[in-house]
Amino acid sequence: MKVVSRPSPNRSERHGVVVDTIVVHSTGGTLPGALSWLCNPESRVSAHYVIARDGTIYKLRVSAHYVIARDGTIYKLVPLTMSAWHAGYCPGFPNANRRSVGIEMEQVPNTAPTPQQYDALKWLVAQIRTQFPTIARIVGHKEINPRKIDPYLVDMQWLRRELGA
Repeated sequence: MKVVSRPSPNRSERHGVVVDTIVVHSTGGTLPGALSWLCNPESRVSAHYVIARDGTIYKLRVSAHYVIARDGTIYKLVPLTMSAWHAGYCPGFPNANRRSVGIEMEQVPNTAPTPQQYDALKWLVAQIRTQFPTIARIVGHKEINPRKIDPYLVDMQWLRRELGA
């Protein structure tokens, strides 16, 4: 199995802020384009994880972190110990990037996640919670930033029920 590190330079220190939230996003495009954008220093955006449409999971550890795979290739963008630049300024949700883990779903508008993506997301959230038992909530990007419309067609209420969040 091929493991590819796709580290994004778009990250910063958490500065001791407690991680208490997972924010689910949609890429707005295909996996290759999303990875290119999220790893481009000029974009000044990133995420911790990207879940491909096929949602294939390979339970491998890379640098002590679990990752999600597509076609046997593993993508990990930002270490969980660092802040990814995924949430931006969110009124009413201070320190959004420092206090959260960002997970991108490979999706374009008007497409629902695949069952494999939901399975991968549930598995990944469980893994993240073992590292951060302080995580108390899972939200969609649009729930903390009213200017955003993602994640597209992700049933966040169902997801929270499934994950007990």
